[in-house]
Amino acid sequence: MSSRRVLDVPESSFPDWYPSSSVTTAGPFAFTASIGAADFETGALAPAAAVDPQQPYTSGEPTKLQVRETYRRLTATLEAAGATLEDSVSINQWQPTYHGPGPRTAPFDDPYPVHWENWRRVAHAYIQSRDEHLLSDRPASCLLPIDRLIQRDSSIEIQLVSLLKDSGITKRAYAHDVHNPLGGYSVGVEAGPYVFSAGFIATDFETGLHPSARVPGHIWYGNQVAGETRETLRQIRITMEAAGAAWKDVAKVVLYLTPEGIRNMPAVEEVWAEEWPENPPARSVIPVTGIGGVHGGNVEIYVVATRPGSGGDREVIHTDKALAPIGVSSQAVRSGSLLFLSTQLGRTAAGPVGGGLRNGMPFSGRGVVEQVKRMHDDIAAICEAAGTSIENTVKVDGFLSDLTDLPAFFSAWGDPFTDGMPASGFYEVPPVQLLPGCDVSVDLVVAMP
Repeated sequence: MSSRRVLDVPESSFPDWYPSSSVTTAGPFAFTASIGAADFETGALAPAAAVDPQQPYTSGEPTKLQVRETYRRLTATLEAAGATLEDSVSINQWQPTYHGPGPRTAPFDDPYPVHWENWRRVAHAYIQSRDEHLLSDRPASCLLPIDRLIQRDSSIEIQLVSLLKDSGITKRAYAHDVHNPLGGYSVGVEAGPYVFSAGFIATDFETGLHPSARVPGHIWYGNQVAGETRETLRQIRITMEAAGAAWKDVAKVVLYLTPEGIRNMPAVEEVWAEEWPENPPARSVIPVTGIGGVHGGNVEIYVVATRPGSGGDREVIHTDKALAPIGVSSQAVRSGSLLFLSTQLGRTAAGPVGGGLRNGMPFSGRGVVEQVKRMHDDIAAICEAAGTSIENTVKVDGFLSDLTDLPAFFSAWGDPFTDGMPASGFYEVPPVQLLPGCDVSVDLVVAMP
């Protein structure tokens, strides 16, 4: 089995200032960067992905043109790494709510009335075009609106995890009646020692929000976010156990929350403690603009579980050299050739680094570089405790509450990666981070040597 490799592929290469490789490999998997259809040199969409400005309504559906070009790039990227599109096991798709430098809505405003139909337009066109490339046994899928992508004109970015051709592993996609998505993706994919779930939401795909997640509108009782969390985890648990994974063997959870979901995090934590009273999985909490699968929803959840019967193991990692994780989670969980970390934030035991006012100057409190350095320290300590190194990071998703912080973030983020950059994506998310005052957060997967 191959160790960590870093590849820059011409079809999906990035400029020197952008801290990402095209694709990395670790163990049996290839991890692609978050790839779109724009040209980093010019900032414009690639010619094949752009409508003819002289014939804007008759030269092709804009989203579909971008998706086709993006999948062309993804196909070439995976082939260079020794993988294929058909062997993909997990897919993330990021859909921007805003384009360009225009103002965002206030962080606590409900975005659905303004943006729902546009999300639908882009997502519908995306799924139709995706089906031209992923014909069957589609990977477990997450499609989420965030605030902005780095590339101004892009309507979608896509990242894939795919099995290497020499892995000796065959994937199996499966369905289950408890969660019957209309989007045509698999609810989960078995791949050797792991099960990758799709992003689950609290819906029955018929009436909207699942009845168990609804709260009465006429009395002060019930918490919808807690109900969504509990119902979503219930559905995931049933489908994961059907694939031979035990709930106690979940290694990593990614919890996507709208601003309303973040504000109700205490209720989410109560549900989490009920589900995992001890040795909880690693968990990343990611702010998103909306949950596209159910109108008015606030919660989407994705998990990676181990399969002990197929060689999967699970080891909770803890070190006193790094801060304790936020909430009901572990610092990291190692399983096989991969180390899954919880959300990393630039903080000390006393709170966010570089936050607050300095000498009464309101625009001097953002300490992004300092936050990045604190994240590096904790990540390095956790990796060392697991028997690996921060340099072995293979996949990074970086989330910024304001893309104007990107130059400062980039100036420091790549420092530890002396043997090639991880495959990465960087996004603007609602300015309601898990810890107020932290302007950036990252989600990582690290290779074990």
